[in-house]
Amino acid sequence: MRNWMTPVIYTLIGLAVFFVGIQLFTNTTGFLTSIVTMIGIAALIYGAIYFFFLRNRGFGGAAGGGNEMKKYKQAVKQSKQKYKQPTPAVKKSTVTKAQSKASGFGGKNRKRANGPQLRVIEGNKSKDKNRATF
Repeated sequence: MRNWMTPVIYTLIGLAVFFVGIQLFTNTTGFLTSIVTMIGIAALIYGAIYFFFLRNRGFGGAAGGGNEMKKYKQAVKQSKQKYKQPTPAVKKSTVTKAQSKASGFGGKNRKRANGPQLRVIEGNKSKDKNRATF
C-alpha cells in the first residue's frame, strides 16, 4: 500500500509548488493578500484556542505561572511557616546556658511529638520498576 502512495504524494506536492509558483508570478498582489489573510486567520484561531483552553492548564511557561508554580509556591510558604525561628527578645545569661546544656542530655532519647508534615507536589512514578517482584 505504501509503494503506490509515495508517488501520489510527491505528485501532489509537485503540483502544489508548480501552481503556487504560477500564482506568484501571474497575480502577485492577490497571492500575497491571500497569504497574509491565511496567516492572520491562523493566528486568530491559535489565539482563541490558547485563550479558552490552554491558558488555564498551565502551559503558560515561566511568565504565565501555571498550576505547578502555584503548588510549588504554596509548599514553600508552608515550609517557611513550619521552620520559622522566633527571635529571642532578651539575651540569655551564662547561667541559663549552663543549665540548658546540663538538661539537654535527657532529651536525646525523646521522640518528636509531631512528625514532619510532608506534601507531595506531583511526581512521575514509573510503574515498570517494581523491585519487590524479583
